[in-house]
Amino acid sequence: MSEVGFPVLGVMFIMVVALPLLALAAKALLALLERDEVGGALHGFEGRFLVLAGSSLLPLAWFVSAAVHQAESGESVMACLLSHDVAELCVEPGLFAALLLIVVAACSRATLRGRVVTTSTSPAAQATKGRLDDLTSTRGELALLQGRTLVTDEPGFSLGTQGLMLPRVIVGARFAAGLSDDALAGALAHEAEHVRGRDPFRYLLLQLALAANPFGRWLLQVHADRWVAAREAHCDREAVLRGAAPLPLAEAIIRAARPESRPLVALGPRTAAMVWFRVQLLVAFSERPPSHCCEGAGSVVPAAAVMLALALALPHQTGTAALDALHTGAEHALTFLWE
Repeated sequence: MSEVGFPVLGVMFIMVVALPLLALAAKALLALLERDEVGGALHGFEGRFLVLAGSSLLPLAWFVSAAVHQAESGESVMACLLSHDVAELCVEPGLFAALLLIVVAACSRATLRGRVVTTSTSPAAQATKGRLDDLTSTRGELALLQGRTLVTDEPGFSLGTQGLMLPRVIVGARFAAGLSDDALAGALAHEAEHVRGRDPFRYLLLQLALAANPFGRWLLQVHADRWVAAREAHCDREAVLRGAAPLPLAEAIIRAARPESRPLVALGPRTAAMVWFRVQLLVAFSERPPSHCCEGAGSVVPAAAVMLALALALPHQTGTAALDALHTGAEHALTFLWE
């Protein structure tokens, strides 16, 4: 029997059956979490992130790790007996892992490709960089950004945080030129929260989780949008708590949401509903200062890292029974189809 039978059927089962079922379970859990929220959308959003990203990434990590473990250790021989002699090398787990990674990479190719913003050293960019250095060195809420700001001359670019290991804030020279110092400082304070929370990394995890599970993306996109809105509003609130002026920050958000601004770099996604929601919050903060009320900005990153590490390590410690069952089921299905 063909050695590609289990890899093909196994990957099809995971992508067409297992991940959609997990997405359904995640949607039910998210509906409960959102219904029972106390205090509004800014409460509990870190737990929602773990559900959104973990429902796809954790099972994929487990299956890949389990297949690699079987291929390395030869423990898959019992599952291979249906189609191979006991003395024969069973390469199917390795093929399964490779095919699963290829399919996930194909689904996520746009996310994995990403986009690199070209920084500039033009006179206008150098003048903007000097202005940024002055702000980050004189305003306490921007101290984290000292040495972490870059400038670009790319048309339509406002500002954004990029970099997985060492996040940096990139500012568009034209965008900065149209802002007062208070508005630019507010925008930078918002981005400082993204740096503090390592948001490029968590946004990438969320995008990969949705891209790797097309049916799950259809089910969970609305919840992901709510999470992004809550995350952006949380960064606005933390910026104000650290000293940013709320109304100038609202002005920067509105200017960044201009039609010519590029998506996903304009102080967060620039849909009209999200911009209006955030501006309303900031206007309210100008009348009544916010208070600390939610979990820490970076708390979810260590938790996500631990959960991913456990998903990768468990097959090597507790066995690969689920993969064996999938392997055996695929072999039985092939036998049935060929008879």
